[in-house]
Amino acid sequence: MKPIFTTALVLFGLYVGVANAQEQAPVTPEILKAVLRLEGKWEANASGQLGGKTHTFKYNMHFRKTASGSGLLIYETANIPDVGKLDGTNLIGYDPYDGKLHWFSVDNLGTTYDHTGELLSKDHIRLIHESSREGKPYREQIDFEFIGANKLKVKLVGTLGGNVEEVLEGTFVRRSRN
Repeated sequence: MKPIFTTALVLFGLYVGVANAQEQAPVTPEILKAVLRLEGKWEANASGQLGGKTHTFKYNMHFRKTASGSGLLIYETANIPDVGKLDGTNLIGYDPYDGKLHWFSVDNLGTTYDHTGELLSKDHIRLIHESSREGKPYREQIDFEFIGANKLKVKLVGTLGGNVEEVLEGTFVRRSRN
């Protein structure tokens, strides 16, 4: 009789321990859930306006989970007419202290900067970068809007001194989930 009671007591203790651990599991913020939906390989026939000219080109983004699913690593590539080959690496994560998404970018065209992001709706993420160039305020806004499980509309607008300098947009299709 004693071994059955001991086993029951141990099992009850394990059950209570697991239940408490589940109650204390960290809650994933909605913006992090939204950005993690980007995982996979995406491709678009994008268009870009730069210097008064409009170009079309293929744009690829590959998002991979990092930090045990707490963020994303993204590789992006494009061959943009009059600009050249874009080869970028980005690290994306959520900062619980400011409640924002942080998207750090480095590319081969000489740009390195941080965007902060917020969730406008369950399907719409907006990223903003603000700095200065040539002594003028520079602002870049990127909108990611899911238009289906495997379709994503992306629009980037860059302004310098309040004037639109660049626009890039495309509808991306997910080619794979890894």
